[in-house]
Amino acid sequence: MTVNSDTGQFDPETKAVILASMMADAKDRFGEDLNENELAVIRLFYDPVAERQAQSQRDMADVLSSTQLRYAEGGALDLFCEQLGLTRQPARVATGVATFSRETAASTDYTIPRGTTIQTDSNDPYSFTTTEAKTLLAGNVSVDAPIAAVEGGVDSNVGPNSISTFSSSVTGIESVTNPTSTTGGKERELDEEFRERTKKELGAGSRASQPALVRAVRRVPDVESVSIFANDQSASGTVDGLNPHEVELVVEGGDSYEVADMLLETKAAGDVLVGGVHGTEISENVVLDNGQSKAIKFSNPEQIKLYIDVDVSTSDRYDGDDAVRDSIVSYVGGVFTTGNKEGGRISVSDDVIYGEIEYAIRDVPGVFDVNSLTVGVSANPTGTANITIQDYQLATADAVDGSISITENPI
Repeated sequence: MTVNSDTGQFDPETKAVILASMMADAKDRFGEDLNENELAVIRLFYDPVAERQAQSQRDMADVLSSTQLRYAEGGALDLFCEQLGLTRQPARVATGVATFSRETAASTDYTIPRGTTIQTDSNDPYSFTTTEAKTLLAGNVSVDAPIAAVEGGVDSNVGPNSISTFSSSVTGIESVTNPTSTTGGKERELDEEFRERTKKELGAGSRASQPALVRAVRRVPDVESVSIFANDQSASGTVDGLNPHEVELVVEGGDSYEVADMLLETKAAGDVLVGGVHGTEISENVVLDNGQSKAIKFSNPEQIKLYIDVDVSTSDRYDGDDAVRDSIVSYVGGVFTTGNKEGGRISVSDDVIYGEIEYAIRDVPGVFDVNSLTVGVSANPTGTANITIQDYQLATADAVDGSISITENPI
């Protein structure tokens, strides 16, 4: 029962070895002249004790292995690496494009909602969902929509024309297929892959990597998203607005002091944390264990306020203009009609999808049709396309300040 000095592992003894030692101890205590019957009785009592000790030693070996990167496995490896600011890469879903069709030209517009589920035609089908709402316009016979697999893994990388069935019917649509292969599906990171990546990211000099900083901040409660900008060049001159060795993290959500405290614990001594280059500067004085105070800087995302004008036809079931505004805010994030501020389905750097805003409006009970919709980042918007958001920006909407204008036309 020793720790191997070469491997660092605990070498547990087998039950047979433990039992032999216990029998030898018995002979020392009771004398060498024990007969076979007496030895058999002693062995009978010692046998379960030896088994219990062997199991305890195996448990001790597992505990020691779980504290070492090269031996930890499964959940123990996840816990070990989490303390280093690293997490296992989950399975990735395959993505692609699906074509929704009908034989004759549509006489009216038909919407394929986001989340429409389609499948491969096989005994064990793979399911995919649309990630954006799309509209088959009147006069057309088909429309393409982006799709993503429901489950991650390489099996969801399917060939062209493999997807051909619906989980439930879609009004106005008669068939579906994928004209090209779905790609990007990947299995969950294996233990050995996770170990090797951990070694590379931590590095021999124990300097915190950029992924480690991002993962550490993401562990702070209520942090929604994190972007990082860094100039890791030693030469003079700025890169993307940052001086050599400067690092800026743009953090959405979370308590600012907790974010700063996590950054101080994780960052390398030579890195300089800055704020205000790609967002709104936040500075917190973090108190060290020895009582010293250290100013830690980072940024909150630059908020891009949306202006939206919409004209809707409504039925007598219409839930009202406030319901439309709140549905838009549920997608974008921002201020609801109640005055509460909450995040939406998009995060820092996510573009605002024009079709998703229209879908959010159509999702309100009693909205019969969207006659016109314009969006922009200033009053009196005229845009009818997606709004591009930079890596350090966050789109927001406000349901109470008049920036979402609604014209209602009851039918």
